[in-house]
Amino acid sequence: MRNLWALMLIAMVAGCTADAYERSADRQVRQILRDREQRTLNYEPKVEVAAGPATAPTPKAYDRIPVTRLPPPTTAPLEPRSTELPAAPLGPSTRWINLPPMDPSFVGADEPLRPGRGVTYGPPAPSAAGQRFDLLDCLAFAVRHSRSYRDQLDDLYLSALDVTLQRYLFEPRPFARLGYGISDTQSDTDYQSALTATANAGVRQKLPYGGEVVASALTRFVNVINGNATDGESAQVVLEASVPLLRGAGMVNLEPLIASERQVVYQVRAFESFRRSFVVNIASRYFRLLAQQQSVSNRRQNLRNLTALTERTRALYAAGRISFLEVQRSLQARLTAESLLLDAQDAYTAAVDEFKIVLGMSIEQDLTIVPVDLAVSVPPLDDRRAIDLAMQYRLELQTARDRVDDAQRSVAISKNSLLPDLDISGRASVGNPAGSPASHLDLHNRSYSAQVTLDLPVDRVAERNTYRAALIGLQAAQRAYEQRADEVADSVRDALRAIRNAQLSLQIQQRGIELAQRRLEFSSELLRQGRINARDVVEAQSSLLDAQDRYELARSQLHIRVLEYLRDTGLLRVDPNAGSLGAVMNVELSPVSAPRADQTAPPESR
Repeated sequence: MRNLWALMLIAMVAGCTADAYERSADRQVRQILRDREQRTLNYEPKVEVAAGPATAPTPKAYDRIPVTRLPPPTTAPLEPRSTELPAAPLGPSTRWINLPPMDPSFVGADEPLRPGRGVTYGPPAPSAAGQRFDLLDCLAFAVRHSRSYRDQLDDLYLSALDVTLQRYLFEPRPFARLGYGISDTQSDTDYQSALTATANAGVRQKLPYGGEVVASALTRFVNVINGNATDGESAQVVLEASVPLLRGAGMVNLEPLIASERQVVYQVRAFESFRRSFVVNIASRYFRLLAQQQSVSNRRQNLRNLTALTERTRALYAAGRISFLEVQRSLQARLTAESLLLDAQDAYTAAVDEFKIVLGMSIEQDLTIVPVDLAVSVPPLDDRRAIDLAMQYRLELQTARDRVDDAQRSVAISKNSLLPDLDISGRASVGNPAGSPASHLDLHNRSYSAQVTLDLPVDRVAERNTYRAALIGLQAAQRAYEQRADEVADSVRDALRAIRNAQLSLQIQQRGIELAQRRLEFSSELLRQGRINARDVVEAQSSLLDAQDRYELARSQLHIRVLEYLRDTGLLRVDPNAGSLGAVMNVELSPVSAPRADQTAPPESR
């Protein structure tokens, strides 16, 4: 009979291995899928969920602070010079050569020419209470007041807050309980009631590799109200311990602490990635605003040139060199230029208001965007080298790599949960003799006990499913890392192509401005000679305006593309040692949202 029980026990344990549980889960899942697919689709598609062998996690998978590769110190990508750029159109101003003066008595148009007609062109002038922000001022203000920045900081704070709890659970934790009650018993012959007061205090300690130790003191006082019982008091000092030997033992017990510690590292990386993207976003909006500023300035100069053209076509018409149709064409072009200027001014004002929201500034606050001369360091454009740098220093990719280690630990934990429960426990106590005061503890009045408990894994369906899901999760984490690595490489290649295109576009648009300028001067001279009509001059002026706009856009795009390349390769540093750009980002904030009242305060000096 004993041999039969031994064989049954061996067979049960042999059938409860991790591989056996995996095969059992796969067998049941395939049967369910075949049945549902046949009933739903009327055929059985091949659906196989494969999971590779579960390798044991490496020691670095248990590191509470995984290593983060930081890029070496480099030259700051953007450094502002002390020069503030004037708001002036690109290219030399138009020169009208040897044109006859306009006859003051001439009124050939339907209405007299009134340049501007009371309209203020260009960006609004800054008020005395307004803010004048360059790029670094915008970054410094946004760090203090941007809502999205505060949200990220709150997430970082909460992730660290969870670690405090997990660390506390492995420290000695005191407890104290008080109780007061009344008891009453009644039978045919006896009647008894008593008041009972109890006090229990002690400390518990969670062991690092599983189990718990509890030391406590229990005191009980009984006050008999009536009956044949007597008053009494008792005291007891107890030491208890319970330690698992199989299931729940080892590094499995430290998983909540390890996971929370590593999550802080992931959140720190995510916050740093956000800060880098935040810098790129603010800088991109700033450069686009500068391009729009320049567009307004270009259109203002365009309106002045077309106004001058209208005056000269009137003068040429008065001299009999051209027809009145050319005067009407120049008037129409001037009105169109005025409309374009008003549209550009409206678009710029709307963009500034939108920028205020991004910065966390009140929409009613006056803001003037100050253009400054920036020294931009264009990196070497080597595809292979750039991708290698991104694979080393991109923070999101490092986190994806570490999450593969997390998935390996998850497999080990779920595999441990399939083991039998084998626990050893013990208890020792010392109390006072009966009838003595509670303070009179006597070592002769002691007791102890020890016990070993084995709980066979006869019910492990939930744990089996968790283990199978962990195996699939490991494969998913590995695929996610590979996917992220491909996406990083693709983004780096896109960033390099964008820099090359921006550089070529800048050269092309510079050449376009020169050609459009010469075309305008040549057409103006031909108009003076009466050899062409005003339409050619208007077209030349429009071409110059377009070339100026495209040049300014290409210049701002080059700045943006350089920052995006540094961000995508993980080389963008925004720490205090990374030049002025990093210095303005080094601001300590609490997780409590800043009040609206301080949003009008000027940024701190750099």
